[in-house]
Amino acid sequence: MQELFEKMKEYLNMDTEISFTEFDDYYKKVVEFLNDSWTGLNEDDTMHMLFILDNLKSNAEDRAKRKEKEAKKYAKMAQRTEIWANALIKRLREAGLNDEEISKRYEAIYEAV
Repeated sequence: MQELFEKMKEYLNMDTEISFTEFDDYYKKVVEFLNDSWTGLNEDDTMHMLFILDNLKSNAEDRAKRKEKEAKKYAKMAQRTEIWANALIKRLREAGLNDEEISKRYEAIYEAV
C-alpha cells in the first residue's frame, strides 16, 4: 500500500506525463492490490487508497478525452477506479465516517502531498 502511495506522490510531482504503458502498469498494480487486500485496509490506508484512486480516475478521464488510440482504455480505467472509490467510500461510511469527515481527511492527505 505504502509503495503505491509513494509512487502516486512521485507521479503527481513530475513535470512530464507518463506513458500509457507505465500508467497501465501502475493501474494494474493498484487493482491487483485492491482485489487481494481491500477488505483488510484500516481507515488510514483506505483514505490513502481513495486518494490514489481519485487521482487515477481524474488522470484517466483527462486522457480518455484525447484523440489517442488508448482513449477507450483510459475510459475503462476511469470507470473501474470510480467503482473501487465508491466501494471504499461506502466502507468508510459503514465505519462511521460521514462525508464531511471523509472530505477533511482526504484534503489533509492532498495538502501533505
